[in-house]
Formats: sequence, structure tokens, C-alpha cells
Amino acid sequence: MRRLATLFSIVMIGVIAIWYANVHENGEYQGQSQMSMLQQQALDEVMAEDLSLTTSMFIDQLKNQLLRWSEQDFTNGELYEQFQEELRKHNHFEAFAVMNNDKVEKMAGNIHEKDLQKLTHSFNGLDSSDPYMKDGNEYMLVGCSTDEGKQVLGEVNLSFVKKYVRDLAHVVDANGNLFIGGDEAEVEFEGEGIRPYGATKEVPELGWKIRVQSEARELDDHEHFVEHEAIISFVDGINGGEWIKSSPLSLVKNGGPYYVVRDETRTTDQLVHELSLLEEIETVEPNYFYTKQVNEPFLRRHGEMVPNDEFYEPYQWNLSQIFAEIGWNITSGTNDVPIAILDSGVDPDHEDLEERILMGYNAFKDDGEFFDEHGHGTHVAGITAAATNNIIGIAGVSWANPLLPVKVLNEKAEGTAFEVAQGIRWATDNGAKVINMSLGDTFNSKIMHDAIRYAYKKDVVLIAAAGNDNVETPMYPAAYEEVIAVSAVDNNRHKAIFSNYGNHVDVTAPGEHIPSTFPDNAYVMMSGTSMAAPHVAGLAGLIRSIKPELTNTDVAEIIRSTATDIGPLGFDPYYGYGEINVVKALQALKNY
Repeated sequence: MRRLATLFSIVMIGVIAIWYANVHENGEYQGQSQMSMLQQQALDEVMAEDLSLTTSMFIDQLKNQLLRWSEQDFTNGELYEQFQEELRKHNHFEAFAVMNNDKVEKMAGNIHEKDLQKLTHSFNGLDSSDPYMKDGNEYMLVGCSTDEGKQVLGEVNLSFVKKYVRDLAHVVDANGNLFIGGDEAEVEFEGEGIRPYGATKEVPELGWKIRVQSEARELDDHEHFVEHEAIISFVDGINGGEWIKSSPLSLVKNGGPYYVVRDETRTTDQLVHELSLLEEIETVEPNYFYTKQVNEPFLRRHGEMVPNDEFYEPYQWNLSQIFAEIGWNITSGTNDVPIAILDSGVDPDHEDLEERILMGYNAFKDDGEFFDEHGHGTHVAGITAAATNNIIGIAGVSWANPLLPVKVLNEKAEGTAFEVAQGIRWATDNGAKVINMSLGDTFNSKIMHDAIRYAYKKDVVLIAAAGNDNVETPMYPAAYEEVIAVSAVDNNRHKAIFSNYGNHVDVTAPGEHIPSTFPDNAYVMMSGTSMAAPHVAGLAGLIRSIKPELTNTDVAEIIRSTATDIGPLGFDPYYGYGEINVVKALQALKNY
């Protein structure tokens, strides 16, 4: 059986709406046109609805956690100690109790019978209290009933939630649930300094109302570059970071071979001219703004293209690390270069994918029913080419390349060489220019290799995950010479602890704590070489979007030769030729 090339530590992403954002003293929106206010208010309506629904999801997760805990056997001393430790480490719950006829039957923490009087709100099977203070912190009680008619109670630390959401940090609870606070809006409870603009939505489970009131940001139409900044690269032999440290310049951002530097004492023209005279500097230019004709607004930061997707800025470090933000100034993909996702299928109705998805294939049933019953394939698809700059969800490596879903893994994320081979051939015959395979095993299947050769001869770019056993043993199809094998790194460009390695590895890409799409309009975070591979597939799609005439050999060579060399100098078994570099790969196309 094929083993799924991902770690099975799934982290659900949500947005907590229990936010206490500070209210600006000035209640007016300065510098905005009437039209931009109306547009922003419309966006506020969408976000407020998202927040209220997601808060409901958060409450459901708390409820489910209580019900799971209610099934534990507290008469077993060892199990009870384990539960006490879990509760102590839990990021939301401070106490837990099971009540039977208003009497405490099971207890962890500190809840009493009298606390039942605090449960003044009831909605859809969930009871809750108003927030209350205790020992300088703010808490609330939530409760629900079991099938046996008992009442389960949990005390939730709201101070913890408030702190981490306001700091835009993330927290993971004992079940791996990750909750995210966005940074594009102010959210507050109804009645706290309301402006004339914004949107209010109710969270019925708690009797709360949340209000979103964003400030639209506009670029100066006359700005062409960031004043006082320049982008530079250095000649061979110069350590750019050390050189900048010894100079009067301040480092804004390290972009691999490129550095954004700033000097408040000089104009951009002066800065560019003076830097161009230095023998250590290879190239220098202003940190230009680039504009494209898009329907939705996006933010430019230091010459980069920053999409407005909800989870991009706080959590998608992975795309910044491979310099996608700069590369998107060159291309964000085209709709005539399909990327096939050979996996457990894809959710065709996901809000962040539905515009990208073509008609697909089910290799088990030999039909077009490709719905994802597991979730892995939907996650992989989102990394590759989720709808981007659409306010919701995440950004994909490609913004425009269509996705060709090919179901070769079942509801357990398992399949055979036959299904994989069938999927490869079907994708090849149905227009795929790139195929991603976030799957594999150590078995060298001839039938699968024959399908790989078939696709390769048809000029398809083939990409596969290297595997997650932290061993040198080759995993197939990644180890086939026709396939680009991808290992995984973390946000420090260190080899991910789980990632396989070996001389068959071609390149590496981010693969640890990667947020992406999940069935039923959800978003999850996963880790694995399964997550690294679709970054490379997205890049291959971008390359072929600019130069469709390039052969698959050309594309592979560009990806390898432009990778950022990390680890030991030159090719090595842990990182291959290095971490993929979107901007360098796309810039290299000028020479083809």
C-alpha cells in the first residue's frame, strides 16, 4: 500500500472573535473616498460573518472536548493523573467537571455546584455564562449535556485567549487546535466606541455581538518606489549580511541573494547612485512598486506583492521564505497550464479552491467522482494554487493555474501502485503540464515507473515528496530519475526533523506547520514532505505559465539551478541543490 507522505498531526485553524481591540479616538476614516468606505464596509460585512461563524466553530470544539473528557475513567488513578496533566497544559480550559443531578460526580480543577447558577445563556445545546473575574483573570463557563443526561462543565480562561489574539500569536491546545487572530480588522464587543462604519454580527451560542471596522489602506498614486530604500545584491565572495551590519544602512529584509536596505538620511536617488559606485555591490535599484490589474486590492510591502488573504500575513511564512512575494511581480500564473494533484481527491466546493478546479478523475472507480474523503489532497491543492488575493483563506504558490484533481488515495489516504499509475496516465492524457505526487513508499513498482516514464515522455513535469521517516532509504516515486524529489525544511531553513534525505533529493521546500485548505471550507495546518512538494509544483506551474515551450527537463533544471543553496556548500543529500527560489527561477527565464 502507498503511505501518505505527511505527518498525521493536523491542526485546525479558526479565528477567535473574542477580541478586545483598542478603539481609535478619532472616529473618522481619514483619506478615504466615499466609494472606498462603502467597499470597505462591504468587506467588513464579509469578515464579521466569517468571524461569527468561526467563533461558533470554536465553541463547538470546546463542547466536543468536554464530551470527550466526560468519557474518561476517573476511577483509574493513573488515567486520572494523565488527565490532570492534560488539563494543566490545556490552552483554554482551566477546570472540568461532570455533574449528575446538580451534584459533582467527576472533578478536575475547581468547579462547584453553585457555579451552575452562572449558566444564564443557552443556545442549541450549549450553556454558557457571562464573563467573570477571578484572581485578576477573566473566565467564562461553558456546559452541555451528555447522552446519559449528565452535565459537563468547563471553565475557559478568556484572558489567555485575549492576550494571544491581540498579540497575533497562535496557540495549540491539547488536541492540536490552532486558533488565529487576523490583522486586517479591529474587532470589539458591541457598544464599545462604535464608529459609523463597520459591520456587526451575532454569535448566538454566547449571546455576543462582534463588530469589525477595518481601515482601508491606499497607495499614493504618484509613488513608484519606497523612499529611502534600495534593493541590492553582492558580488561573489561578499557576505551581504555582515557587510550591511558594518555599514550605516539598516536591513529591511533579507531576500536570499537580495537585500532591501534603508537610509533615512539619503533620498532613493542618492542611495542608488552611491551604492552603484561600490565594488562590493553587484546590482542596485530602487525598491519599486509594481501594479497589476486585479479586481481586489492588495498591499505592497518593500516592493513585494502581499496578498490580502486572511491567513497570509500572520501564518504563511512559507511563501515569503521562497521569495514568492517578489516572484509574483513577474507572474502569478495563467489558466492554460493545469497542475494535477494525485492524492485523496479535492473538495470541489471549497471557497478557496472552487474557482481553480477542473473536472477530475477517480482511479478507484474509473469515473469523475474525485471528492476528498480524507482531507490530505485538499490541503495539498491549496498550497499549490488556492484562490489568492480574495480576502478569505490562504494564498497559493500559483494564483491562476487550474487544478486537475486525481483521486488515487482512498478515505484512509491509501492506494496501490495501480491507482497511482492510472492516475498518472489519466492526468497526462487530460492536459496536465505538472503532476504533484505527495505520496509514496519504499517499494519500486514497475507499473508505476512505466506510468512515470509515459508522462515524462509526454513532457509532463513530475514532482514527488521524499518521505517522512528521517531515513536515507529512497521512497518512490520520488526516487525515480524522471521525478523532482522534494525534502522539507522549517522556517529557519533547517531540515525538518521528519524529512527523508539522500542523493536522490533534488530540492527542498517549506514543509513544517503549513496552513492550507481542508474539506468543508475549513483550514488546517499540516507538516510533512507532502506539504513541501506542492510548493515545487506551484513553481513549475509559474515557470510554464511564462515559457510554455520549455521542456520538462528545462523546467527541472531551472528549479534546481536557481535554488537557494543551504546546508553544506553545493549539492548535498539533505537539501539537494537547495530551497526553491521563486523569484530567481522566474528571472532565469530571460535566458531561455
